[in-house]
Amino acid sequence: MEAFYEAWVGREEQLVADLTSAMALQRHATTDAVAPLVDAAVGHVAAYYEHKSGLADRDVVAALDPRWLNPLERTFLWAWGYKPALLFRFVFLDDGGGVAMGSSVAQRRALEELRAATAAAEREVEREVAAVQESLAGPRVLAALRRQAPRRRNSNGEAAEEEDAVAAVGRSLRERTLRGVVGLLAPDQAAAFVVAMMRFHLGVRRAGRGWSSGSGHGGRRGV
Repeated sequence: MEAFYEAWVGREEQLVADLTSAMALQRHATTDAVAPLVDAAVGHVAAYYEHKSGLADRDVVAALDPRWLNPLERTFLWAWGYKPALLFRFVFLDDGGGVAMGSSVAQRRALEELRAATAAAEREVEREVAAVQESLAGPRVLAALRRQAPRRRNSNGEAAEEEDAVAAVGRSLRERTLRGVVGLLAPDQAAAFVVAMMRFHLGVRRAGRGWSSGSGHGGRRGV
């Protein structure tokens, strides 16, 4: 996973560069110049969670111990990934770090409605994750942690079903929120949004490289 993640971050840097160039040329090009790159950025985010889901299928213990993330990156973890509401930080910024504030009243209203719906869904996810974690906190999981071995399905598939539920709830909301925001934005706005989102992650990645793994800032709730 470490090698995949390093390559994935490199691809993210390239996407930021490509989008930034396309946005700079936007006055002399059609919106078709940025739309495919926005789609690529959304797919790029999905690819990370798809790869991590594959790791969980092979070894759930490794998937729940995100050693490929630095300690600063881990402070942003929520339900096995970033908190979906974080995305709205890159929509509503007024300092040039997010989407330009030329949004229509209808668009702003739709974004606010999506933000409210996301917040409500986050609360539900937190309840679901807590319930699943409680059900997993038994002898079976403790034994698996001691062995540091890949997960095993029992005869009725219950273990796999519970663990897949834990991994799926946060991922589903993250993808739905990301695609929902992009779908409400014009291509140039969507480009500014995904660039701000990816630059934020890359900044956290760079800043966290100097953190000590023993600094006390461990990960929260998974990967």
